[in-house]
Amino acid sequence: MSTTPIGEHALLSDCHSAALVSRDGSVEWLCFPRFDSPSVFARLLDDQAGHWSIHPTGDFRATRRYLDKTMVLETTFTTSTGSATLVDALAMGVGHRGHSLGAGSPSLLLRHVQAVTGQVELEMEYVPRTEYGLIWPLLSHIDGGLAGRGGADITVLSTPVRLEIRTGAAFGRFTVAAGQGRVFALQYGQVGGRAPRVWDKEELAQRLRDTVVAWRSWSEIHQSYQGPWHELVHTSGRILQALTYYPTGAGCRSADHLPARVSRRLPQLGLPVFLGPRCLSQPWTPCGWPPARTRQKGSSPT
Repeated sequence: MSTTPIGEHALLSDCHSAALVSRDGSVEWLCFPRFDSPSVFARLLDDQAGHWSIHPTGDFRATRRYLDKTMVLETTFTTSTGSATLVDALAMGVGHRGHSLGAGSPSLLLRHVQAVTGQVELEMEYVPRTEYGLIWPLLSHIDGGLAGRGGADITVLSTPVRLEIRTGAAFGRFTVAAGQGRVFALQYGQVGGRAPRVWDKEELAQRLRDTVVAWRSWSEIHQSYQGPWHELVHTSGRILQALTYYPTGAGCRSADHLPARVSRRLPQLGLPVFLGPRCLSQPWTPCGWPPARTRQKGSSPT
């Protein structure tokens, strides 16, 4: 189980599912296609339950922020030879703005590496483990990426970097110089449903730009408050929106979809909680509210 404090993880969302990214550029949690779906990466809960990391090969210093008015994460790595940014986002549906934020989300995780100064060598570890780490997908090279199959789950990793496959995982190194970039993406699908595919660089760059615009369109409609602590208020509002399931407006609640051995430990660990199955059909209220016992009109509270 990860020993990284929960506060060191940043949240990504497409208003259907969520990812958690550590400060050193590792996706430690990802559930597709919904908040209550079994995980694709879950190293947050178990070292062997999967992750996807991109970071410099040597010593580095990392700083990060959300791009203005968005839930798109930018991590800056500074090394002795240069600096590079890693931009992470869960893609939104093309053209969906404002109140439609989250409509048509394609279950697509975007990762864009861009060198800012000098030259930076990076390494990537791609370790998909579906069903909370129970399934090690069979990985194979395809044109433009890697395909993974385990049970009913299908994953396709779009990568411009040639990766070495080793027992259900893939590894690689690449170098970017100032002005150069690489775009990666992971798309999820299931047998009998929408099939994931390889995406080219231009498509992914457009998806990333569209996702930034989509989040900003939502913020411009909903975040006009300019009083004290307005930046904190706006950030909190975006997080609440990120934890809202678009098809029903339901909000995140206890992770009672997790295996019992895991869910029993969550309160002790202070880990984030995602949607339970009972919540996905509920309107946007804290799940479990109002309580079963409610006060009748004219009676006194107990």
